[in-house]
Amino acid sequence: MIDRLHQLPLLLGALIVCLIFVVPTLIGSALLQPVVSRLLRGEKDANTVVGLLLNAFSVYFGVLLALLSIAVFENYNKAQDAVGREASIAVALYNVFSGYPEPARTSLSETLLRYLDEESGPGWTSQQGNQVSTPGMRLIDRLSRELLGFRPTRDAGEDMLHGEALRTFAEFIEQRRLRLQAAGTSVPTVIWAVVLVGAALNVFTLWLFDLKRTTHFILGGVLMAFIGLVVYMVAVLDRPFHGAHGLGPDDLIQARQQMQPRA
Repeated sequence: MIDRLHQLPLLLGALIVCLIFVVPTLIGSALLQPVVSRLLRGEKDANTVVGLLLNAFSVYFGVLLALLSIAVFENYNKAQDAVGREASIAVALYNVFSGYPEPARTSLSETLLRYLDEESGPGWTSQQGNQVSTPGMRLIDRLSRELLGFRPTRDAGEDMLHGEALRTFAEFIEQRRLRLQAAGTSVPTVIWAVVLVGAALNVFTLWLFDLKRTTHFILGGVLMAFIGLVVYMVAVLDRPFHGAHGLGPDDLIQARQQMQPRA
């Protein structure tokens, strides 16, 4: 279901999630709330006791949602930053390759270009499905073998150029790793379960109040609508490359265009 929500327009997806939380709450307020409120019948000043419980519970639940939101937002920013850095380092690596003698220059440059074509096209689609592109991995392995197999000539100053290429290539691999790591990172199922149970307990505690039915509709509807929006935001940011709202390969495409036109 979460995968389908990622494909929907932003407002429509948020509306659907809010309705999933709000509609059962309103139905329960009409059917179950009178029964639940009887649990504290006869208790002196029951609303005050329930209010203290709800305040304490809301603090812990609010902190959980806040920490969860911060975590997914940081992962989203890391993914975006990793893509940009990978693209910029790819351009720098291509410029370093231009200083190599033939035939190493052409071989390294063409392999890097093929890698960018793969990762910004079919490889990006695979990444959206939480899979690593096999052709992309093979091209990286080929680049690594060619760089490690190159024997620089000290008299021509190739040793310094080759050292710079190895350093830049190591940074390139690290940014690729961070991008793939961000694509595969998601909120554990147990945390989603705690969030859903916490939302249900919020509603149950709210039903303990001895209030008019209309008041319960308003309070329950507003509370669940807000929780639904937060849950939808977390679900969208949790998979930074997935769906219509995910990050795109724009930086990699721009890096490819800075190098040389396709034949």
